[in-house]
Amino acid sequence: MTGAGLMTLHQRALETSIVAPLLDKKISVHITAEVVSDPKLGEPKQALGYTRPATTTALISVISIDIKKVLYQTHLPLRLTTAQHFNALPGSVISCTGILYSTPEKRVAGLFAERGMITQVHGAGGIGRVTGRIRSDFRAVARRVGGASGALIPGLVLGDTSLETHAFINEMLLSGLTHLTAVSGENFAIIAAFLLWLLQWILPNLRARLLITAIVLLGFIFLVRPSPSVLRATVMVSVLLLSKARGVRSSAMAALGLAITLLILIDPFEAIDPGFALSVAATAGILLLFEPVTRWLVRFVRYRKLAELLAISISANLICTPLTIAISGQFSIMSLPSNLFVEPVVAPITIIGFIAALIAPYASNFSYTLTLSQKPFSGLIVWVATNFAKIPVVHLSKGFVGGSVGVLVLTFGWIALRWRSWGPH
Repeated sequence: MTGAGLMTLHQRALETSIVAPLLDKKISVHITAEVVSDPKLGEPKQALGYTRPATTTALISVISIDIKKVLYQTHLPLRLTTAQHFNALPGSVISCTGILYSTPEKRVAGLFAERGMITQVHGAGGIGRVTGRIRSDFRAVARRVGGASGALIPGLVLGDTSLETHAFINEMLLSGLTHLTAVSGENFAIIAAFLLWLLQWILPNLRARLLITAIVLLGFIFLVRPSPSVLRATVMVSVLLLSKARGVRSSAMAALGLAITLLILIDPFEAIDPGFALSVAATAGILLLFEPVTRWLVRFVRYRKLAELLAISISANLICTPLTIAISGQFSIMSLPSNLFVEPVVAPITIIGFIAALIAPYASNFSYTLTLSQKPFSGLIVWVATNFAKIPVVHLSKGFVGGSVGVLVLTFGWIALRWRSWGPH
Protein backbone atom coordinates (compact mmCIF):
# COMPACT_ATOMS: atom_id res chain seq x y z
CA MET A 1 0.00 0.00 0.00
CA THR A 2 2.85 2.37 0.79
CA GLY A 3 4.50 1.52 -2.52
CA ALA A 4 1.26 2.20 -4.39
CA GLY A 5 0.94 5.58 -2.68
CA LEU A 6 4.53 6.51 -3.49
CA MET A 7 4.10 5.44 -7.11
CA THR A 8 1.00 7.62 -7.39
CA LEU A 9 2.96 10.62 -6.10
CA HIS A 10 5.81 9.90 -8.53
CA GLN A 11 3.46 9.62 -11.50
CA ARG A 12 1.66 12.82 -10.52
CA ALA A 13 4.99 14.64 -10.26
CA LEU A 14 6.00 13.43 -13.72
CA GLU A 15 2.62 14.37 -15.24
CA THR A 16 2.93 17.94 -13.90
CA SER A 17 6.67 18.37 -14.53
CA ILE A 18 8.23 21.36 -16.26
CA VAL A 19 8.31 19.50 -19.59
CA ALA A 20 4.66 18.37 -19.54
CA PRO A 21 3.38 21.40 -21.54
CA LEU A 22 6.08 20.83 -24.18
CA LEU A 23 5.22 17.22 -25.06
CA ASP A 24 4.33 16.70 -28.76
CA LYS A 25 4.55 20.47 -29.42
CA LYS A 26 7.68 20.24 -31.64
CA ILE A 27 9.43 22.85 -29.47
CA SER A 28 13.22 22.54 -29.50
CA VAL A 29 14.92 22.48 -26.08
CA HIS A 30 18.51 22.08 -24.94
CA ILE A 31 19.36 19.81 -22.00
CA THR A 32 22.30 18.81 -19.86
CA ALA A 33 21.77 15.34 -18.41
CA GLU A 34 23.45 12.40 -16.72
CA VAL A 35 23.35 9.04 -18.48
CA VAL A 36 21.68 6.52 -16.17
CA SER A 37 21.60 3.31 -18.22
CA ASP A 38 23.79 1.73 -20.88
CA PRO A 39 22.75 2.89 -24.37
CA LYS A 40 20.87 0.16 -26.24
CA LEU A 41 20.53 -0.20 -30.01
CA GLY A 42 16.96 -0.90 -31.10
CA GLU A 43 15.61 -2.60 -34.22
CA PRO A 44 14.88 -1.08 -37.65
CA LYS A 45 11.17 -0.30 -38.09
CA GLN A 46 8.85 -0.33 -41.08
CA ALA A 47 6.99 2.97 -41.58
CA LEU A 48 4.98 4.13 -44.62
CA GLY A 49 6.62 1.66 -46.97
CA TYR A 50 10.25 2.26 -45.99
CA THR A 51 12.56 1.02 -43.28
CA ARG A 52 13.52 3.44 -40.55
CA PRO A 53 17.07 2.88 -39.29
CA ALA A 54 17.61 1.54 -35.79
CA THR A 55 17.90 4.13 -33.04
CA THR A 56 19.82 4.05 -29.77
CA THR A 57 18.00 4.67 -26.50
CA ALA A 58 19.13 5.31 -22.93
CA LEU A 59 17.62 6.45 -19.66
CA ILE A 60 18.87 9.91 -18.66
CA SER A 61 18.37 12.23 -15.71
CA VAL A 62 18.09 15.89 -16.72
CA ILE A 63 20.26 18.32 -14.73
CA SER A 64 19.25 21.51 -16.53
CA ILE A 65 16.96 22.37 -19.43
CA ASP A 66 16.93 25.47 -21.63
CA ILE A 67 13.38 26.35 -22.75
CA LYS A 68 13.14 29.40 -25.02
CA LYS A 69 16.45 30.75 -23.63
CA VAL A 70 15.32 30.35 -20.02
CA LEU A 71 17.47 27.89 -18.03
CA TYR A 72 15.77 25.68 -15.43
CA GLN A 73 17.56 23.45 -12.91
CA THR A 74 15.74 20.16 -12.40
CA HIS A 75 16.08 16.44 -11.66
CA LEU A 76 13.88 14.76 -14.23
CA PRO A 77 14.03 11.26 -15.79
CA LEU A 78 13.67 11.12 -19.59
CA ARG A 79 14.13 8.45 -22.26
CA LEU A 80 16.72 9.59 -24.82
CA THR A 81 16.51 8.37 -28.41
CA THR A 82 19.08 9.19 -31.08
CA ALA A 83 20.15 8.02 -34.52
CA GLN A 84 23.80 8.66 -33.62
CA HIS A 85 26.34 6.06 -32.56
CA PHE A 86 26.03 6.71 -28.83
CA ASN A 87 27.99 4.66 -26.28
CA ALA A 88 28.49 6.89 -23.23
CA LEU A 89 28.96 5.08 -19.92
CA PRO A 90 26.42 5.45 -17.09
CA GLY A 91 27.48 8.42 -14.96
CA SER A 92 28.62 10.47 -17.94
CA VAL A 93 27.13 13.95 -18.41
CA ILE A 94 26.00 14.94 -21.91
CA SER A 95 24.57 18.01 -23.58
CA CYS A 96 22.26 18.01 -26.62
CA THR A 97 19.25 19.62 -28.32
CA GLY A 98 16.02 17.86 -29.18
CA ILE A 99 12.23 17.63 -29.09
CA LEU A 100 10.04 16.16 -26.35
CA TYR A 101 7.31 13.60 -27.02
CA SER A 102 4.87 11.73 -24.82
CA THR A 103 5.59 8.07 -24.09
CA PRO A 104 3.71 5.17 -22.46
CA GLU A 105 6.76 4.43 -20.29
CA LYS A 106 5.66 5.11 -16.71
CA ARG A 107 8.95 5.93 -15.01
CA VAL A 108 9.93 8.86 -17.26
CA ALA A 109 8.42 12.29 -17.91
CA GLY A 110 8.75 11.97 -21.68
CA LEU A 111 10.72 10.86 -24.70
CA PHE A 112 13.58 13.15 -25.74
CA ALA A 113 14.33 12.80 -29.46
CA GLU A 114 17.81 14.18 -30.07
CA ARG A 115 18.22 16.54 -33.04
CA GLY A 116 21.77 17.63 -33.81
CA MET A 117 24.86 16.39 -31.99
CA ILE A 118 25.44 14.89 -28.55
CA THR A 119 28.34 16.50 -26.69
CA GLN A 120 29.91 14.77 -23.71
CA VAL A 121 30.50 17.30 -20.92
CA HIS A 122 32.52 14.85 -18.83
CA GLY A 123 32.91 11.11 -18.55
CA ALA A 124 31.89 8.62 -15.90
CA GLY A 125 33.57 8.39 -12.49
CA GLY A 126 36.37 6.01 -11.54
CA ILE A 127 34.14 3.02 -10.84
CA GLY A 128 32.19 3.62 -14.04
CA ARG A 129 35.39 3.75 -16.10
CA VAL A 130 36.76 0.54 -14.56
CA THR A 131 33.54 -1.44 -14.99
CA GLY A 132 33.02 0.02 -18.45
CA ARG A 133 36.48 -1.11 -19.53
CA ILE A 134 35.91 -4.62 -18.15
CA ARG A 135 32.62 -4.89 -20.04
CA SER A 136 34.04 -3.55 -23.32
CA ASP A 137 37.21 -5.70 -23.17
CA PHE A 138 35.23 -8.82 -22.29
CA ARG A 139 32.88 -8.01 -25.17
CA ALA A 140 35.93 -7.86 -27.47
CA VAL A 141 37.10 -11.25 -26.16
CA ALA A 142 33.66 -12.75 -26.81
CA ARG A 143 33.73 -11.28 -30.33
CA ARG A 144 37.02 -13.15 -30.89
CA VAL A 145 35.37 -16.39 -29.77
CA GLY A 146 32.79 -15.75 -32.48
CA GLY A 147 29.37 -17.06 -33.40
CA ALA A 148 26.13 -16.99 -31.45
CA SER A 149 27.72 -19.06 -28.68
CA GLY A 150 30.47 -16.46 -28.21
CA ALA A 151 27.96 -13.59 -28.26
CA LEU A 152 25.85 -15.38 -25.62
CA ILE A 153 28.59 -15.58 -22.97
CA PRO A 154 28.64 -11.84 -22.01
CA GLY A 155 24.86 -12.04 -21.70
CA LEU A 156 25.03 -15.03 -19.36
CA VAL A 157 27.81 -13.53 -17.21
CA LEU A 158 27.16 -9.76 -17.24
CA GLY A 159 23.71 -9.38 -18.79
CA ASP A 160 25.37 -7.72 -21.82
CA THR A 161 23.29 -8.76 -24.87
CA SER A 162 24.74 -6.17 -27.27
CA LEU A 163 26.48 -8.85 -29.40
CA GLU A 164 23.35 -10.99 -29.79
CA THR A 165 21.25 -10.68 -32.93
CA HIS A 166 17.57 -9.79 -32.67
CA ALA A 167 16.67 -13.14 -34.26
CA PHE A 168 18.59 -15.05 -31.59
CA ILE A 169 17.07 -12.95 -28.78
CA ASN A 170 13.65 -13.91 -30.15
CA GLU A 171 14.65 -17.60 -30.21
CA MET A 172 15.71 -17.35 -26.55
CA LEU A 173 12.32 -15.83 -25.75
CA LEU A 174 10.32 -18.49 -27.61
CA SER A 175 12.28 -21.32 -26.00
CA GLY A 176 11.84 -19.89 -22.50
CA LEU A 177 15.56 -19.16 -21.97
CA THR A 178 15.58 -15.36 -22.12
CA HIS A 179 15.92 -15.14 -18.32
CA LEU A 180 19.47 -16.51 -18.61
CA THR A 181 20.71 -13.23 -20.07
CA ALA A 182 19.24 -11.16 -17.22
CA VAL A 183 21.56 -11.20 -14.21
CA SER A 184 19.55 -12.46 -11.25
CA GLY A 185 19.81 -14.13 -7.89
CA GLU A 186 21.07 -17.31 -9.54
CA ASN A 187 24.21 -15.52 -10.74
CA PHE A 188 24.81 -14.05 -7.27
CA ALA A 189 24.22 -17.41 -5.61
CA ILE A 190 26.65 -19.20 -7.96
CA ILE A 191 29.41 -16.61 -7.50
CA ALA A 192 28.88 -16.37 -3.71
CA ALA A 193 28.96 -20.17 -3.33
CA PHE A 194 32.13 -20.39 -5.47
CA LEU A 195 33.89 -17.64 -3.48
CA LEU A 196 32.96 -19.15 -0.11
CA TRP A 197 34.19 -22.56 -1.28
CA LEU A 198 37.45 -21.11 -2.62
CA LEU A 199 38.17 -18.90 0.41
CA GLN A 200 37.75 -21.74 2.91
CA TRP A 201 41.18 -23.00 1.79
CA ILE A 202 42.77 -19.59 2.42
CA LEU A 203 40.89 -18.00 5.37
CA PRO A 204 39.73 -20.07 8.35
CA ASN A 205 37.61 -17.23 9.77
CA LEU A 206 34.01 -17.39 8.50
CA ARG A 207 33.29 -13.70 9.01
CA ALA A 208 36.38 -12.73 7.00
CA ARG A 209 35.22 -14.99 4.15
CA LEU A 210 31.75 -13.49 4.25
CA LEU A 211 33.17 -9.95 4.25
CA ILE A 212 35.34 -10.61 1.19
CA THR A 213 32.39 -12.27 -0.58
CA ALA A 214 30.18 -9.27 0.18
CA ILE A 215 32.81 -6.85 -1.21
CA VAL A 216 33.16 -8.88 -4.41
CA LEU A 217 29.39 -9.02 -4.84
CA LEU A 218 29.20 -5.26 -4.33
CA GLY A 219 31.67 -4.79 -7.17
CA PHE A 220 29.65 -7.26 -9.24
CA ILE A 221 26.62 -4.96 -8.88
CA PHE A 222 28.47 -2.08 -10.55
CA LEU A 223 29.82 -4.43 -13.20
CA VAL A 224 26.44 -5.84 -14.29
CA ARG A 225 24.50 -2.58 -13.68
CA PRO A 226 21.80 -2.21 -10.94
CA SER A 227 18.74 -3.61 -12.75
CA PRO A 228 15.62 -4.58 -10.71
CA SER A 229 16.57 -8.26 -10.53
CA VAL A 230 20.15 -7.37 -9.55
CA LEU A 231 19.01 -5.03 -6.77
CA ARG A 232 16.53 -7.61 -5.47
CA ALA A 233 19.20 -10.29 -5.45
CA THR A 234 21.69 -7.93 -3.80
CA VAL A 235 19.43 -7.08 -0.88
CA MET A 236 18.43 -10.69 -0.34
CA VAL A 237 21.98 -12.08 -0.47
CA SER A 238 23.17 -9.28 1.83
CA VAL A 239 20.56 -10.17 4.44
CA LEU A 240 21.45 -13.86 4.26
CA LEU A 241 25.21 -13.17 4.52
CA LEU A 242 24.65 -10.86 7.51
CA SER A 243 22.50 -13.47 9.23
CA LYS A 244 25.15 -16.13 8.66
CA ALA A 245 27.90 -13.86 9.98
CA ARG A 246 25.94 -13.23 13.19
CA GLY A 247 25.19 -16.92 13.61
CA VAL A 248 21.46 -16.37 13.29
CA ARG A 249 19.36 -19.04 11.54
CA SER A 250 18.27 -17.08 8.50
CA SER A 251 14.85 -17.24 6.89
CA ALA A 252 15.14 -17.04 3.12
CA MET A 253 11.50 -16.05 2.65
CA ALA A 254 11.87 -13.25 5.21
CA ALA A 255 14.97 -12.06 3.35
CA LEU A 256 13.04 -12.06 0.07
CA GLY A 257 10.19 -10.14 1.70
CA LEU A 258 12.65 -7.57 3.05
CA ALA A 259 14.25 -7.22 -0.40
CA ILE A 260 10.88 -6.62 -2.07
CA THR A 261 9.83 -4.10 0.58
CA LEU A 262 13.04 -2.06 0.48
CA LEU A 263 13.20 -1.93 -3.30
CA ILE A 264 9.57 -0.86 -3.71
CA LEU A 265 10.04 1.86 -1.09
CA ILE A 266 13.19 3.08 -2.88
CA ASP A 267 11.70 2.83 -6.38
CA PRO A 268 7.93 2.19 -6.44
CA PHE A 269 7.99 1.61 -10.22
CA GLU A 270 9.67 -1.76 -9.60
CA ALA A 271 6.21 -3.00 -8.55
CA ILE A 272 5.00 -2.83 -12.17
CA ASP A 273 8.23 -4.03 -13.80
CA PRO A 274 7.69 -7.47 -15.45
CA GLY A 275 11.34 -8.44 -15.02
CA PHE A 276 11.21 -7.66 -11.31
CA ALA A 277 8.02 -9.71 -10.91
CA LEU A 278 9.52 -12.70 -12.74
CA SER A 279 12.74 -12.46 -10.74
CA VAL A 280 10.88 -12.44 -7.43
CA ALA A 281 8.58 -15.27 -8.56
CA ALA A 282 11.54 -17.43 -9.63
CA THR A 283 13.27 -16.90 -6.29
CA ALA A 284 10.07 -17.62 -4.34
CA GLY A 285 9.54 -20.77 -6.41
CA ILE A 286 13.00 -22.06 -5.52
CA LEU A 287 12.52 -21.27 -1.82
CA LEU A 288 9.07 -22.85 -1.60
CA LEU A 289 9.27 -25.81 -3.98
CA PHE A 290 12.93 -26.83 -4.05
CA GLU A 291 12.71 -29.39 -1.27
CA PRO A 292 9.43 -31.11 -2.31
CA VAL A 293 10.45 -31.17 -5.98
CA THR A 294 13.84 -32.64 -5.03
CA ARG A 295 12.18 -35.37 -2.97
CA TRP A 296 9.90 -36.18 -5.92
CA LEU A 297 12.79 -36.27 -8.41
CA VAL A 298 14.95 -38.49 -6.20
CA ARG A 299 12.47 -41.31 -6.84
CA PHE A 300 13.32 -41.20 -10.55
CA VAL A 301 16.88 -39.80 -10.60
CA ARG A 302 19.59 -41.91 -9.04
CA TYR A 303 21.94 -39.10 -8.01
CA ARG A 304 20.63 -36.56 -5.50
CA LYS A 305 22.97 -33.78 -6.72
CA LEU A 306 21.50 -34.09 -10.22
CA ALA A 307 17.99 -34.07 -8.74
CA GLU A 308 18.77 -30.88 -6.83
CA LEU A 309 20.16 -29.24 -9.96
CA LEU A 310 17.00 -30.09 -11.92
CA ALA A 311 14.78 -29.03 -9.02
CA ILE A 312 16.10 -25.44 -9.18
CA SER A 313 14.96 -25.01 -12.78
CA ILE A 314 11.63 -26.79 -12.27
CA SER A 315 10.77 -24.82 -9.13
CA ALA A 316 11.52 -21.45 -10.71
CA ASN A 317 9.65 -22.21 -13.94
CA LEU A 318 6.53 -23.54 -12.21
CA ILE A 319 5.90 -20.32 -10.27
CA CYS A 320 6.87 -18.10 -13.22
CA THR A 321 4.49 -19.80 -15.68
CA PRO A 322 1.29 -17.87 -14.73
CA LEU A 323 3.19 -14.55 -14.82
CA THR A 324 4.78 -15.39 -18.18
CA ILE A 325 1.36 -16.14 -19.69
CA ALA A 326 -0.15 -12.98 -18.18
CA ILE A 327 2.66 -10.82 -19.60
CA SER A 328 3.14 -12.35 -23.05
CA GLY A 329 -0.10 -14.24 -23.72
CA GLN A 330 2.04 -17.20 -24.80
CA PHE A 331 2.84 -20.54 -23.22
CA SER A 332 5.79 -22.52 -24.52
CA ILE A 333 5.43 -26.23 -23.79
CA MET A 334 9.21 -26.50 -24.31
CA SER A 335 10.10 -23.90 -21.69
CA LEU A 336 10.61 -26.39 -18.86
CA PRO A 337 12.46 -29.04 -20.95
CA SER A 338 14.76 -26.39 -22.44
CA ASN A 339 15.69 -25.12 -18.97
CA LEU A 340 16.34 -28.67 -17.77
CA PHE A 341 18.70 -29.26 -20.70
CA VAL A 342 20.80 -26.14 -20.11
CA GLU A 343 20.77 -25.90 -16.30
CA PRO A 344 23.94 -28.02 -15.78
CA VAL A 345 26.07 -25.68 -17.96
CA VAL A 346 24.95 -22.36 -16.45
CA ALA A 347 27.18 -22.57 -13.35
CA PRO A 348 30.50 -23.27 -15.15
CA ILE A 349 29.85 -20.50 -17.71
CA THR A 350 29.02 -18.06 -14.90
CA ILE A 351 32.10 -18.86 -12.81
CA ILE A 352 34.70 -19.17 -15.60
CA GLY A 353 33.14 -16.26 -17.49
CA PHE A 354 33.28 -14.05 -14.39
CA ILE A 355 37.00 -14.77 -13.96
CA ALA A 356 37.60 -14.19 -17.68
CA ALA A 357 35.77 -10.85 -17.54
CA LEU A 358 37.82 -9.60 -14.58
CA ILE A 359 41.16 -10.34 -16.26
CA ALA A 360 40.12 -9.26 -19.78
CA PRO A 361 41.65 -5.73 -19.49
CA TYR A 362 44.98 -7.09 -18.23
CA ALA A 363 45.42 -10.54 -19.85
CA SER A 364 43.23 -10.64 -22.93
CA ASN A 365 44.81 -13.82 -24.36
CA PHE A 366 44.29 -15.78 -21.14
CA SER A 367 40.76 -14.36 -20.89
CA TYR A 368 40.19 -15.52 -24.47
CA THR A 369 41.40 -19.04 -23.59
CA LEU A 370 39.06 -19.25 -20.59
CA THR A 371 36.12 -17.92 -22.59
CA LEU A 372 36.85 -20.28 -25.50
CA SER A 373 36.77 -23.21 -23.06
CA GLN A 374 33.12 -22.34 -22.33
CA LYS A 375 32.07 -22.21 -25.99
CA PRO A 376 30.86 -25.86 -26.05
CA PHE A 377 28.61 -25.12 -23.05
CA SER A 378 27.20 -21.92 -24.52
CA GLY A 379 26.89 -23.75 -27.85
CA LEU A 380 24.55 -26.22 -26.14
CA ILE A 381 22.32 -23.34 -25.03
CA VAL A 382 22.34 -21.91 -28.56
CA TRP A 383 21.38 -25.32 -30.00
CA VAL A 384 18.53 -25.73 -27.51
CA ALA A 385 17.24 -22.19 -28.12
CA THR A 386 17.40 -22.50 -31.92
CA ASN A 387 15.70 -25.89 -32.13
CA PHE A 388 13.16 -25.56 -29.32
CA ALA A 389 12.03 -22.17 -30.66
CA LYS A 390 10.75 -23.94 -33.80
CA ILE A 391 8.07 -25.73 -31.78
CA PRO A 392 4.82 -23.68 -31.85
CA VAL A 393 3.72 -21.93 -28.66
CA VAL A 394 0.20 -21.91 -27.24
CA HIS A 395 -1.45 -18.50 -27.55
CA LEU A 396 -3.66 -17.41 -24.62
CA SER A 397 -5.14 -14.16 -23.38
CA LYS A 398 -2.88 -11.68 -21.67
CA GLY A 399 -3.49 -10.20 -18.24
CA PHE A 400 -5.71 -11.67 -15.54
CA VAL A 401 -7.36 -14.31 -17.77
CA GLY A 402 -4.07 -15.73 -19.02
CA GLY A 403 -2.56 -15.70 -15.55
CA SER A 404 -5.62 -17.47 -14.12
CA VAL A 405 -5.32 -20.18 -16.77
CA GLY A 406 -1.70 -20.69 -15.76
CA VAL A 407 -2.66 -20.99 -12.08
CA LEU A 408 -5.38 -23.54 -12.91
CA VAL A 409 -2.99 -25.65 -14.98
CA LEU A 410 -0.47 -25.69 -12.12
CA THR A 411 -3.21 -26.50 -9.61
CA PHE A 412 -4.52 -29.46 -11.61
CA GLY A 413 -0.95 -30.66 -12.17
CA TRP A 414 -0.26 -30.55 -8.43
CA ILE A 415 -3.52 -32.42 -7.69
CA ALA A 416 -2.59 -35.08 -10.25
CA LEU A 417 0.82 -35.58 -8.65
CA ARG A 418 -0.66 -35.77 -5.15
CA TRP A 419 -3.61 -37.98 -6.09
CA ARG A 420 -1.81 -41.24 -5.34
CA SER A 421 -0.73 -40.10 -1.88
CA TRP A 422 -4.33 -39.12 -1.04
CA GLY A 423 -5.76 -42.50 -2.05
CA PRO A 424 -6.26 -45.50 0.26
CA HIS A 425 -3.05 -47.28 1.35
